[in-house]
Amino acid sequence: MSISLRSQILPDMPKVILQIVALVALVGCISACNDKTGARNADADANAQDAANLADASVDGDASVQTALVDAGTDDTAMPSISNEELSLRMRHLLEAIAQNNADLANDVLFPRDAYLTAKDSTDPSKAWDKRVAGAFRTAIERTHAHTKGAPMAKFVSFELGKTITQIRPKKKDFKLPLWRVKHSNLTFTIDGKTHHLHIAEMVSWRGNWYVLRLR
Repeated sequence: MSISLRSQILPDMPKVILQIVALVALVGCISACNDKTGARNADADANAQDAANLADASVDGDASVQTALVDAGTDDTAMPSISNEELSLRMRHLLEAIAQNNADLANDVLFPRDAYLTAKDSTDPSKAWDKRVAGAFRTAIERTHAHTKGAPMAKFVSFELGKTITQIRPKKKDFKLPLWRVKHSNLTFTIDGKTHHLHIAEMVSWRGNWYVLRLR
């Protein structure tokens, strides 16, 4: 190479190097920008998926609550409502049983036999229910009818559940399930315009409903 050609190339070398460096920097910048854009897109996709999952979880949660409410009728130890129309209707049946001296009219308010066999810790729960629950209930109906002057004329006014509701602590010779118990509930009725009260000794829950365990 001649001296004249060498002298012509060398002065241009710094420009070429600068152009190469600038090109490399540009490529790197483009690559980095693409990486950041991809990362942002990935984050956005992840956030969208999280939101979708959260929405699904919320729907599933509502479904679980609804299922629990539906299944409450099969939960032996479910706590009943303090007051409802169904209970008031059954209390009307209790007053009818007293008025007509017929305990069979209030079978739907008496603590169920099958429930007693399941929940009671007893060597012979069937015999115990016949005597201590059903038998005592029938006797109480008869006595209340006999001691209430003008009983056939009784008219239902209201029913008020006792104020203190407690959960039974399972133990031997008592209930072996944590059912709910309330004492001193009040059935109000009138006879010839005069107000009367029947204080129900003890009621016990079963599958979300109250039943009379001891009437008097």
